[in-house]
Amino acid sequence: MDPEQLVQCPYDKSHQIRAARLPYHLVKCEKNNPGVARRLATCPFNARHRVPHATFQHHIASCPDKRQLDLPLGTDPPLSNTTVHNETPKAWQGLPCQEDWEAELQDLEEQPPFILRAGANNLLLPSDR
Repeated sequence: MDPEQLVQCPYDKSHQIRAARLPYHLVKCEKNNPGVARRLATCPFNARHRVPHATFQHHIASCPDKRQLDLPLGTDPPLSNTTVHNETPKAWQGLPCQEDWEAELQDLEEQPPFILRAGANNLLLPSDR
């Protein structure tokens, strides 16, 4: 859609808005027209589509922006919608980690020193300062 094309506002038919500004206008006009907003539903495929509740199911079935979101890019959609999946979903397992921090620590030329020289006799208490 051309960003300069004029689009009619679903909340106020007298409003003609550039397509690029429509999302901002919809937010503003929805607040200004709460009565009309209650009668309109937002399309789940394109938030710019506001349709009456009576025709919402028909719009969802025929929305031009509808696409199958769970298919990888470049794959064809199934030929029928009657496919039944009987497989139980499996838990996701990450790839095996190739890092071994212990081995990396041993590969260092010098072991980093760990020095803790705090004992009961060496600690300064606020009263000793």
